[in-house]
Amino acid sequence: MRERPGRKLRRSLCFGLGLTLAAAVVPTPPAEAGQITGVTWFSGVASVALAGWSTPDPNNDDFGVGASPNVVPILQKDYFAIGPVDIVLDVADSGGTTEYLIVEGVLNNTGVDWGGYHIELGFGTGAGFVASTAGDGLDFDAPDFTSDVSFNPSPGFFPSQVVTEDDILASGGIQPDFSFAGNFLFHVDVPDGISSFTIRQSPIAVPEPSTALFVALGLVGLAARRQS
Repeated sequence: MRERPGRKLRRSLCFGLGLTLAAAVVPTPPAEAGQITGVTWFSGVASVALAGWSTPDPNNDDFGVGASPNVVPILQKDYFAIGPVDIVLDVADSGGTTEYLIVEGVLNNTGVDWGGYHIELGFGTGAGFVASTAGDGLDFDAPDFTSDVSFNPSPGFFPSQVVTEDDILASGGIQPDFSFAGNFLFHVDVPDGISSFTIRQSPIAVPEPSTALFVALGLVGLAARRQS
């Protein structure tokens, strides 16, 4: 693992404090049509720079193909270790379902390359996180999945995405250590009847060569035992 000057001190301080839960709250702008009313982040492995949000077209679920005009920009998530970032969005009823475009920048400052990026919808934070269930109205533009999704901004990181109702797995490439991905983007349908929800995001580290070798040897040994 590569270590840059200053990282070791910062990381030791962070882990010495037991990865204390961090939180930041963006001031609430006037809500249009009562959709998203607040954004907060929680993590022990990253810092997050948030901006405001806009809802010019409320109740626009299944608006068509492309990008929703309702936007939640996340300027940067700076990961200094592998683990989840929980972004909690407060919601007020508006008489329908509003589709939001989430646009974010992600910095890999973990000391290891990433082979994928995982996003889940749910409720709560940390050990109290509970995954969203099928059919609850909170989803990644299900069931049509016609809105834009991309985790492959220039110079290219994760060209493949598997998107289900409450889960996204981006893969097929590498985001190297100390690289910045601008404009990861995806869409979320936000229904009435909930007061808040969580977008949980976690990078997936590329296994160390020795780890990958041990896994491969273990699989070979298991196959040999089954054949004997």
